[in-house]
Amino acid sequence: MSVFGPFQSNSSRAICLLALFCLPGKGLLAAELSEFNGVFQIHGFLTQGYVKTTENSFFGESKDGSFDFNEIGINASYRLSPAMMASAQLLSRTAGEMYDGSLDLDFAQFDYAYQLNETSRIGFIIGRSKNPLGLYNDTRDVAATRPGIFMPQAIYWDRVRNMVLSNDGGQIYTEGQFANHFFNLQLFAGKTPIDENVEKSYLDPSLNPKMEQDGVTTGGRLLYEWDGGRIRLALSNASLTLDSQTSLIPPGSIDIDYWVLSAQYNDGPWSLTMEYMEEPIDYRRFGGFMDVADTTVDGYYLQGSYRLQADWEMFARFEESHYDKHDKNGKKSSARIGLPPHTFFSKLWTLGLLWEPTEQLMFRAEFSQVEGTIFLSNLENPLPNIKERDWNLFSLLVSYSF
Repeated sequence: MSVFGPFQSNSSRAICLLALFCLPGKGLLAAELSEFNGVFQIHGFLTQGYVKTTENSFFGESKDGSFDFNEIGINASYRLSPAMMASAQLLSRTAGEMYDGSLDLDFAQFDYAYQLNETSRIGFIIGRSKNPLGLYNDTRDVAATRPGIFMPQAIYWDRVRNMVLSNDGGQIYTEGQFANHFFNLQLFAGKTPIDENVEKSYLDPSLNPKMEQDGVTTGGRLLYEWDGGRIRLALSNASLTLDSQTSLIPPGSIDIDYWVLSAQYNDGPWSLTMEYMEEPIDYRRFGGFMDVADTTVDGYYLQGSYRLQADWEMFARFEESHYDKHDKNGKKSSARIGLPPHTFFSKLWTLGLLWEPTEQLMFRAEFSQVEGTIFLSNLENPLPNIKERDWNLFSLLVSYSF
């Protein structure tokens, strides 16, 4: 049986090979792994996007049309033995004011897996590794693995991408195939990169916040698949504490607990996906000034895609986010914190079209009708009172992988 399962399209197998050499938990038998023993592999991708909005800024000065969205990555892997593999990836990402295109070490890890029997194994990873959160976080930088041009912002906010993307530490994992049932459990702990996007998302930018992590990020994902991926279910979590210094109020800390529940159904040309996120946020100390900001953020999306032909696919997605899960329209949060209600929620309807003329080349086009602005970056939209409630988003993307 193919290691990709019966529902993997031919046009994305090149990218799955990239993931195969860089990520754990793919359900390979020892005999299959030994075929790659001693082989040095190099893969990469180049992605360029265009974004046009009627109001607000998203991935650059998008009201005038923005090309400030590109991703360039190259990774290498070497399998020392059937049980041991080393891999790393360099990434340059430009995303408006959020990310400036500087070259970063996306991951660099050593993976050891012990084969328990023909259908199960246990292993560990050390180094900088991607956090297994939801269905897409650990492959979100590869355009061909995303469920659209942009990740669903209700779950995978780009404004705090680096906080949930990876950690410097370790993972332990185990997986097993039992008849039509596949189980994978990954647990991780490590230090999380904290950047200006995170600092100015969890505190008012006018406070000039500076943050560092207190302790380590901990979390994991339990994934279940039935019938080669026909049904996929997952529960994920990440928890961390941020210590913060500001210029105007006493120092404090922010406790963040991030949960994601995922479900996907695949049947021939159809794929249906749902994910729901809850994120309790607790502001401690700060002289009591931030007590009013304690909340439980939540969000979800529903997406359906249909493969029209071997190289054409269309999808529709609805997503919704709330700063306070008990305040859907943002009015209570507005009265409490003093910002317009639409800055505390968002609703997006998106229609998209995918064309893959070759296994390496991909084109996407999408249109979104948006209400609310909760997911917009404070770096790109520094004045919350002038954000427009209702706006439209049009985007194009081309990506080449090798």
